Amino acid sequence: MKVNSSSGLSATSTDCYFDFMVRSIYDKLKKVINANDKQKALISYLTGDMIPFNSNWGEYEHVLIPIFMDKKAHWILGHLHIANWHMDVYNSSFKTIRDDSVLDAVEPLHNVIPHILCSSKVLKFEPPEVPLYCRLCKDIPHQTNGLVYSLKLLLSFNYV
Repeated sequence: MKVNSSSGLSATSTDCYFDFMVRSIYDKLKKVINANDKQKALISYLTGDMIPFNSNWGEYEHVLIPIFMDKKAHWILGHLHIANWHMDVYNSSFKTIRDDSVLDAVEPLHNVIPHILCSSKVLKFEPPEVPLYCRLCKDIPHQTNGLVYSLKLLLSFNYV
């Protein structure tokens, strides 16, 4: 997905494989094993070379990242605000999926994305030397019916 609207919003997205690769490299980084091959593959996402119709993240302000919570068999959405150096996390089942489980699922992205952004040199600015801030968003529609929820969530992005 790519969006360049007349409102000035510019966004792109990743596919679910990006999330799996981030978790894979994060596990290796935690174990201090050389993860260069995975890092090169992740950088190819940021430069727009990995998935069809993707773009260089440096050309966009926002990146939407589907995140799979494998322990809960549940998808959440990460909304990376590149220039503001933070990520909003949307959980449709916040009444049944606890915040600490969501934070556990986001931890690899929280740690790997800044490292990859800095080493890829796709950014048009010098990133801050602070951790990527992650915020759990509670003021969104919640899941009661899959299709209806998906439509409500997509419509709510017009107001974010």
